[in-house]
This record gives sequence, structure tokens and C-alpha cells, in this order.
Amino acid sequence: MDLSNLENKDHLKIIITDSGLGGLSVHALLDKRLSEKNKNAELIFFNSLAHSNFGYNSMLEKSDKLNVFNSALEGMLKFNPDLILIACNTLSVLYHETKISKEIKIPVIGIVENGIDLILENLINHQDANILILGTETTINSDQHKKDLIKSGIEENIIYSQSCKNLESEIQNDANSPAVEKLINFYLSEAFNKIKNKNVHQLVLLACTHYGYSKNIFEKQLFEFCGNNFTILNPNEKMSEMLNGNSLHPMKKCIIKNRVLSRVEISNEQISNLAKLLEKDSITVSHALKNYEYKSDLFEFDKKNIRVK
Repeated sequence: MDLSNLENKDHLKIIITDSGLGGLSVHALLDKRLSEKNKNAELIFFNSLAHSNFGYNSMLEKSDKLNVFNSALEGMLKFNPDLILIACNTLSVLYHETKISKEIKIPVIGIVENGIDLILENLINHQDANILILGTETTINSDQHKKDLIKSGIEENIIYSQSCKNLESEIQNDANSPAVEKLINFYLSEAFNKIKNKNVHQLVLLACTHYGYSKNIFEKQLFEFCGNNFTILNPNEKMSEMLNGNSLHPMKKCIIKNRVLSRVEISNEQISNLAKLLEKDSITVSHALKNYEYKSDLFEFDKKNIRVK
């Protein structure tokens, strides 16, 4: 998508959204990137989680997922952003089916696009590689990555998908816990049982923004399955690089305001764990998480009649 008109703006307001807190990694990387480019901006992380007891992947009906995300998008537009980044694969595969997607006039970019671009770029150097897509149930069941890759001319028989139920929730609680390590081992074992040719290079897409927090565990476990013959692809980094323009006032110090908004309360344990991980890319985003703004009216939501697992 051409964002050149935004790159030349003196001040940008960007909303980064996710169905949980994984997208904060994109927020932190974007803050770092714009600081390096000396760009003035307001970066708002908008948590699209509607209820603390269940998320989008727990909703049984797709129509409920669409309605809730549609309501969240309506809430985002009230902030008059220049750009919305859907830093969530689950929400990215839902976006184009929401009612409001037909009416939104500003650019809305889903992270699935970044993942596809990453895979295609890496296939240039690894033409015989397998592609392994790891993600939530909603992401994997949509087959969106596979469909887009096939449209791009990639043969279906080298594309493998593995849904990783509850992994994103465990990572959000503690990215380096024994529970996370156990789940990653379990799902990689399931995935490699499907792969026919294990001797070629494996391109492993982390198709959930949470997974990057546990990249070190993925690396350790993948080494057990295929030695050094793999490349981990993290679309979070790709998404943060989308705005490349320089400041219109390079001699002035840029001002970037960071906010984290949520209609559900974020536990102190989650804040503590994630803030430490965010610090390596952005101390200010880590600080914004610690001082997040709890807004119960961030967007409309009625849990009545929503069926969950």
C-alpha cells in the first residue's frame, strides 16, 4: 500500500490494534523507527479485547467476532487517526468482512500482508524451502496466508499450517514460562509430523504478534527438530518499517506521544512481564503500558447472546 502521502505529513496519528497485547511489540518497534526518522507522531495502542473472560478465538460464531471487531473499529475512528495498523493476524483475517471496512476512508493495514511479503522475500534465497505458518485457531482456520501464497504462485504442497491453541494467552502471562516452552514443543512436534521433506530449509512464520516475545524458545525448539536449517520470520518487524519518510524538520527534536488504551483491565503481572520485554525497543512504550488508560467505554460491547468455548 502506498503511504507516501502520510510519510510527508508533519505529524501522524497512528492506531495500532490487537485482540490482546502482542501488538505492543509492533507499537514499540514503530516508536523506535519513527524516533530514528525524527518523525512527530501520536501512537495509540488500542486493545480490541472486549471482555476479560474470553477473546476472539473463544467465540464460537464468526459473526460474533466480526460484530465485536466492527464495534472496536468504530471506537478507533473516534480518535481520528491517519492510519490503522492491525497488529494481529486474527483480526487481520476478519477485517475485510466487517461492515465498517467498506466505509473507512483512511488506510488500514493488516499484518497478514507483511507476513506474506516476508515469506516471498525469503523464498528468493531459499527456493526449495518449506513454509510453516504458526498461528491462532482463527488465523489458521481462515487459510488466508495459504490462499495469498497460492495466488502469488507458491505451490500448495510446500505450505504447512499449525494452529497453536492458547499459546498466545500463555505468552501474554509469561513469555518465558515452562508452560510456554511445553506448548511450543508440542505444536512444533505436531507440525513436523506433517512435513514430508524435513531435510530442506524451513521458513517459519510467527503468524501471531505474541509469538515474537518467545522467539528464543522457538529458536531453541526448532534447532531440536531441524538443526540450523530454519529461518524465523517475524512480521512485527516488517510492519514497523512501513513508514520510511524522514522528518520535514530534521533539525528539530521529534515528539512522539505514546498511549495504551484498554476497555478491560490489564493485570499487574502481565504489565510487569510485558514491560520488561518492550524496554529493549522502547522505554516510552513500556512506560505507556505501565500507565495504561482503562476505558470501559472504549467501544460498545454486549456479551449477551455471544457463545464461547
